[in-house]
Amino acid sequence: MFLSEKWVYMDIEQELNVKYYIDSINDNTEGLSIMLSEVNDESLRVKVFFEHSVHAYRSTDESYRSNTINYLQDSYGLNFYKERTFFVITDSEYIRWLSQQSQGISDLEQVSHYSFLAVNSIVDVIAAYEPKITRL
Repeated sequence: MFLSEKWVYMDIEQELNVKYYIDSINDNTEGLSIMLSEVNDESLRVKVFFEHSVHAYRSTDESYRSNTINYLQDSYGLNFYKERTFFVITDSEYIRWLSQQSQGISDLEQVSHYSFLAVNSIVDVIAAYEPKITRL
C-alpha cells in the first residue's frame, strides 16, 4: 500500500519540531485552519492555515492508522515520527486515490500532500500551496 510513499519533514522553524495534539479543524470560506497545542505544554499553540480552499483533507484517529504508523516505524524508525508532527509526503497514495476518484481532474494542478501526525490523530491535506504556520 505505501510502497512508494516517501515521508519527509516539513521545512518549518526548528522550535516547532515537537509533538502536538490536534485541538480543532475549521473549514470555512476563508480557508482550512488546524489548531494544535504542544504535548509538553498545552498553552503553547500553533495554527496551520491553508488560505482559500484545499482539494481534500481527512482527519483520522491515530488508532485507525496503525498501518501508517507501522510503515513509518519499519521504514524510518521510531525516532522519525516520535517527536515530530509536520510532514510532506511524496508519491502519495492519497493523491493517487484522489486522482482515481476525480477521473484525473486532480491531475490538472500540481498538488502536495501535507500530513500532521499528532498524538491523538492524523490530519492529511491535499493542497496546491503550502500552509502558513504560526505560533500563537
